[in-house]
Amino acid sequence: MIEDLYKKRYQVYRYTDEIPDETMVKNIINKTYELTASKQGLVPYRVYILGPNCKEEKKKIFNKVCVLTDKGTHQHNIKAPYNLIFTIRLVDNPNQHVKNLIKKGNVYVCTESKLYKKEKHNVSLEIGMFAKVLTGLCMENNLGVSYQLCFHNWVHENEEVLFSMQFGYPATKRLENRDFKPNIDEVIKWK
Repeated sequence: MIEDLYKKRYQVYRYTDEIPDETMVKNIINKTYELTASKQGLVPYRVYILGPNCKEEKKKIFNKVCVLTDKGTHQHNIKAPYNLIFTIRLVDNPNQHVKNLIKKGNVYVCTESKLYKKEKHNVSLEIGMFAKVLTGLCMENNLGVSYQLCFHNWVHENEEVLFSMQFGYPATKRLENRDFKPNIDEVIKWK
């Protein structure tokens, strides 16, 4: 059941060296893309997947982004078998429906080369939806996941990194013992 699946999720801090099956991973990524909603089908973000063969690049990210910027030397999860880097994307070839709407005068900021970088809040929402779908599919396949937002001024492929997510087989059981959400009444307000 989906509820039981998501209740088991925790932030993985270290992963084993065991590499998840490549076919399974590609299927998970493809299914995530298929299932994730996107306003007008624009998908205004890009996902770079650093797989098991990208050890040196992951090491550079860890040394540059985590250690040198003092953003947490504990973040060895960057070295997971799969590290996904999410950036904003200029949508330079929208679907025909959006092209027709643009001809009628509608404006889609993600299609404007001078404006698209100002859409981080909208793009971040869609990235979050992708990450949540991916999380569920990973967990169905006994893979652990971790999320990272604590990078500032990190650029990948000439675009600002908005989010990073890792997955693989967890090396340790849940480590958090104080990372609890606030009481629901502090967050959810019924009117």
